[in-house]
Amino acid sequence: MAGASASVSAALGKPDLTSHELKDTEPCELCSAHEKRQRDGARATACKAQRTVLAGSARVTSCRTVCCAAEALASCGCVAALVRRPLAQHVTRAFEEYVASGPRWPDTDELHPMEATHDRLAIIDFSRAPHHHEQADTLAAATGYGRNLPPRHSTNVASASAAIEAVLSVLPAELADVASRDASELLVALRRHTGRRQFILRLELVLGDTCQQWHRDLNISRAIVTYCGPGTLVADEDGVTRADGGEVAAVDARHVVQSGAGDLLLMKGGLWDGEEGRGAAHRAPTIGPVPACVTHRLMLKVDVSEDF
Repeated sequence: MAGASASVSAALGKPDLTSHELKDTEPCELCSAHEKRQRDGARATACKAQRTVLAGSARVTSCRTVCCAAEALASCGCVAALVRRPLAQHVTRAFEEYVASGPRWPDTDELHPMEATHDRLAIIDFSRAPHHHEQADTLAAATGYGRNLPPRHSTNVASASAAIEAVLSVLPAELADVASRDASELLVALRRHTGRRQFILRLELVLGDTCQQWHRDLNISRAIVTYCGPGTLVADEDGVTRADGGEVAAVDARHVVQSGAGDLLLMKGGLWDGEEGRGAAHRAPTIGPVPACVTHRLMLKVDVSEDF
């Protein structure tokens, strides 16, 4: 992909593709280590109680920062949290040009020609990392494993940073920097606010329609950043009709929110504590079937995983 990286840079004539155009980049006050240490047991108990029931009026909450979004999920009034963070125009254009170039990722040759999703993933494990610490130190203590990385219990296990780099290595360097920053921010915020140790990091190239029906995921939580193509649609809970077991039966379009390129969407899953199989009702946008589809999507996903 070195050639693709060079061609993107030459076409842009701009070296800095590492930042979003946003004003609110500071961490939220509730995420500082000092604040965390000062929280008393009553506050912690209240937060835990909030996780037990998803309110029928739970909404997609708008947040300024990823830290605030990760914390907002603990509220019974929040089914998903959205950070509006549009990419700079030249970054958006670079992602679009990369996807339009028809990249061929390693280890995808065995996939069926009609397969709509190509992905690369790694497990990020914070078991060795302190729970409340600065972002760089937390990631430095975390590890990663997956395809083309040392095994989980290897004496030479990879760092989380190395695993992130491996997943994103198919991207031009400048674009990988953008996605790496988002991945790091999401991982640390979700680690801090869920207390979970293991996360699944995934880069997806979507070549056709997927998940067209409204549904909830049977995971703890999923964060999605769309870099190219239309974003994921998610619904406020008061617009959702559910069947027994929490399955999504119908969604009122008046209660639907759609993420844009660069936005960070964090959603509760059906395995979130107390969700009883529900979780955020969402679906992928319609882009057309493989192979006729020409509007492809590129996404970063971070799933909060049960320990294994």
